[in-house]
Amino acid sequence: MKLEAISIQNFRSIQDVILRDCGGFNVIVGKNNAGKSNILLSINAFFKCLNKGEPIILDPPIGKSIDHHANCLEEPIKISMLFQLSRLERDKIIQDITSESPQVRNTIDDIDPDLRLAVTLELLTSPEPFAYVRRMVLCKAGVAMSQESVVRTILEINVEAAKELVDKAKRAQELEDGAQQLQKIATDVVRHMDEDDWKRFKAEPSPERLLFSLPSRVARTLSSSPLANRIREIIQSSDSKSSFQEAASSMRDSMKKEAANLQLEPIKHRIDSFSGQETSVPTYALNLIKKVGEMNVLYLTERREQIGKREASQLLDLKVTRGGPEKLRAIQETVSALLGVEIDAFRAGTVSFGEDPEAELDVDQFLVQVNGAGIREALRLILDYELNRPNILLVEEPEIHLHPALETSMMRYLKAIGQDCQIFITTHSTNFLDTAEMRNVYLASRNGSTTVQLINVEEAEQSIPRELGIRLSSLFMFDRLVFVEGPTDEDVIREWASIFKINLAQASVGFVPMGGVRNFAHFATEATINFLSKRRVAMFFMLDRDEREEVEVQRLSAQLREKAKLIVLKKRELENYLLAPRAIAKFIEWKHELAGDKEYRIGNISEVEQAIDQCTDALKSIAIERRVAKATCFPIYPNRQDILNPSSQLPLLDRVRNEYSHQKARLEKLEQELQSILKAQTELIEDSWTTKKRDLVPGDLLLDNICRKFGTRFNKERDSARLASLMRENEIDSEIREILKNLSEPVPNS
Repeated sequence: MKLEAISIQNFRSIQDVILRDCGGFNVIVGKNNAGKSNILLSINAFFKCLNKGEPIILDPPIGKSIDHHANCLEEPIKISMLFQLSRLERDKIIQDITSESPQVRNTIDDIDPDLRLAVTLELLTSPEPFAYVRRMVLCKAGVAMSQESVVRTILEINVEAAKELVDKAKRAQELEDGAQQLQKIATDVVRHMDEDDWKRFKAEPSPERLLFSLPSRVARTLSSSPLANRIREIIQSSDSKSSFQEAASSMRDSMKKEAANLQLEPIKHRIDSFSGQETSVPTYALNLIKKVGEMNVLYLTERREQIGKREASQLLDLKVTRGGPEKLRAIQETVSALLGVEIDAFRAGTVSFGEDPEAELDVDQFLVQVNGAGIREALRLILDYELNRPNILLVEEPEIHLHPALETSMMRYLKAIGQDCQIFITTHSTNFLDTAEMRNVYLASRNGSTTVQLINVEEAEQSIPRELGIRLSSLFMFDRLVFVEGPTDEDVIREWASIFKINLAQASVGFVPMGGVRNFAHFATEATINFLSKRRVAMFFMLDRDEREEVEVQRLSAQLREKAKLIVLKKRELENYLLAPRAIAKFIEWKHELAGDKEYRIGNISEVEQAIDQCTDALKSIAIERRVAKATCFPIYPNRQDILNPSSQLPLLDRVRNEYSHQKARLEKLEQELQSILKAQTELIEDSWTTKKRDLVPGDLLLDNICRKFGTRFNKERDSARLASLMRENEIDSEIREILKNLSEPVPNS
């Protein structure tokens, strides 16, 4: 059997969720508190409920009031699993049904071999928590998990019938428990009462005499047992200990027989089955429940047991078990290939007399306990799988404590074993999403209740060109994406957000470096914008002002088609917003401290203020030059459409010459206008120099020149974020505060 789909209703944060198209390796990603763990918990609870092969579960692992969505106890918890059946499994179901109900042979032979099996478990809280198999049906593939998909019902138990079965199961359980308790008490009585005690009790058959004759532990057990009076009656009517033992055994067998007969008693409310309505659960349905319950499910929660003695003992047993050494070598080779370490297990060196020797697990000839947390966590996962070989493996946060390289190795291992074992993991790690060939990724989110969406990775790969370097995790794990010119911009913005106590992680803000504004057109393609819009990801493109005119800003904004917001800074570049004298002074002192001069101090902030003015004035010509270069040195692209015009009567050589002549005329015209352009740009700078000079010069050059005056240097890539972290709220421009506010505001309809 292979899990193909999962439906969960009314469980904790989940109101109604379906995981469709489950594969061998399934990854559930999402933010904290989105409900990812609740999905794994419900899968584990489903199989745990059925592991005894019974349709009624009196003590389910879930079902308390806190387990019900929104604490609504009136609504049952429902967990449904859809299984793909092998031909052999389908034939076994048919054989069981026809053996018990031969009259349906003609109808069952026509069943489509591609039908799926859907099993629904329902959990109720009132009057006491219990679970039952609500139904088992054969469904069509592709449209499964809906009422319309049902082809044939194998078993369906309504609530009234379930409560009758629960009542029977409780009474049967009480009889079974009573029989076990009777056996234990009878054995203790026979063991601890000698013939003299027996005679004294027979002569004076009082409860006190019986209890006085027994050890305190046995006496306490007997006095608290509901069978105490009946046991005393048996003792009173028995001539000897042996006759008492026989009478107790007879009573125990009678209780067990009564419990078995209870299971066969018909119920008033009918049960629907493949062969019609029944007064009890058919054997073929019980066999099928047992088959599902026998699936070996291993659940590794986020808080995992420390690896150690148990695993060491299991490995040690392999050394002395037939076929075990080969299995041990295979495990050792797997660990060595994945983790680069050698493992082995040995008996402890010294053992006290009478004690069982303990096993110890070695990693590279050191006890596992002294190895790093990453190796221990990776070993925990590998050995749990290799030693248990489950059919289904559920793992919460497999990346805990792992180095990124080790994380990637573990992901490949999980994908590899996913061919033999179905795996479901929850993760915050982008490595499990950004690696190629990922086809079963589910995005969990929570807005009132948990929702799950199967991520269309193929669509993303088609819409987002791989050469752009946008990670898949950026597309699916963030509600807002900010496209910035470089990684330094992201670092600076995050530092400022931290100063304002704005939690960008909580607001689900991700950043995508474009590698400069020249790549704007590549990132703002129609396919990218449309895909992210459909995903309801709010997009922001944040650009430096540089020497950009308003006409160019409007052109860039129009390219986004109102599906993304364009933010163009009012100052030349982000570094121009770092010109806070006090913070610069602290930064300069820090740079000197790094260089070993811990005593260096700037006497007065006014020295920095003066240096800013001096260095800004020195860069005035640079500001003019860059504006002139922007206006005159734009790229010139020949018109290839005219050159390659198929309807043209001119030879190709003449068409190319005509285009060259056209471009030369443009350049000559521009050359004639150079003087006027220089004059216009100089006047523009002069007009605003007094009030805006710090906004017009290149910020990174200005900061470096300031630092030079104090014996150090400023590097944009290395130092911008550090300088930003030294600023205070009142030193950060109000424009930046407004930008951060816009980035962190709730996204409509998200």
